[in-house]
Amino acid sequence: MKKIIAAAVATAFVAPAFAADVSVNGLVEYAFEDNNGTTSTGFGDNAIYVSASTETANGLSVSADINITGAGEDDGSDSLTIGGPFGTLDLGDTSSATDKFDDRTDKDVMVGGVGVGGQDAGASWTLPSFVNGLTTYVSYGADANEDGVAHTGIGFEYGAGPVEVAYAQNQADEDANDQTYVGATFSFAGVAISYDRMDTGADDADTTETAIGATYSVNDLTFAVTSTEEEDNAGTVTSDVMFYGVKYSLGGGVTAFAEMYSDDVDTDDEATAVGVAFEF
Repeated sequence: MKKIIAAAVATAFVAPAFAADVSVNGLVEYAFEDNNGTTSTGFGDNAIYVSASTETANGLSVSADINITGAGEDDGSDSLTIGGPFGTLDLGDTSSATDKFDDRTDKDVMVGGVGVGGQDAGASWTLPSFVNGLTTYVSYGADANEDGVAHTGIGFEYGAGPVEVAYAQNQADEDANDQTYVGATFSFAGVAISYDRMDTGADDADTTETAIGATYSVNDLTFAVTSTEEEDNAGTVTSDVMFYGVKYSLGGGVTAFAEMYSDDVDTDDEATAVGVAFEF
C-alpha cells in the first residue's frame, strides 16, 4: 500500500511536465569546401531544436524552444512565446524589427553568407492583424544583451498576391547603431525575385548593405543567384559578392547542394562548396 501511495504522489508531481506537447528536431550539414585554394571538410550548422507548447486555462498559447549547436552550446535563439488576442510576445533572444523581415536573399544559402544583417532583440511583439496581409512588429533590445547599446524597433510587412514589401527601423541609444531596412519580394511561376537594403548609422549612414537575388524552383530543384554590395558613408564599395547555388531535395528532409561565391573587392574571399544536409 505504501508503495502505491508513493507512486501516486510521484505521479502527481511529474504529471504537469507531460501537459505540454514536446518535440525534438534538428539539422546535420556536411560539406566539402574549397576556399581560395584551401580545402576543408566538416560539419556546418548542426543543431538540435527542443520545443514545447501548451495552453493556459484562460486560452493563452505558450511555447518555448531551446536550441543547441553541434558544439554543445546555446545557439542564441532560445525563446518563450506567449500568444493571445493581443498578438504574440516573443521573449528571449529574438529578432529586432530590422532583422524580422530581412534575409530574403539569404534563405536559400547553405554555406556561403550573403544578404544584409539586422540586429537581435530581447523582446518582440507581433500585433494582431488589423488589415488583411499586414504584419506589425515591435521590438526592444536591452543594453546588456545588445553589446551595450539598447534599441527599440518597429516594422511593417504587407503581402498581396505575388508581392510582399517590408519596412523597419531600429532607434538606438547611440545614433551610429540606428538601422533602417527596406525589402520586397515578387513571386510568380516558380520564380522569386527579392531585394534587401539595410542602412546602419546616423543621418549619413555609416554603412549601406544592398542585396538582390532570384530563385527558380522546379519540382525538387532550386537554383539561386544573389548579388550583395556594401558601401561606407563615403560611397566606397567595401564588399561586392556574387553567389550562385543549386539545391536538390532527395526527400525525407535530405538535401544535396552545391554553391560558389566570390568577392570582387576581397579577391581572397571566394569559395566553392558541395554537401548534403539532413533536417529532421
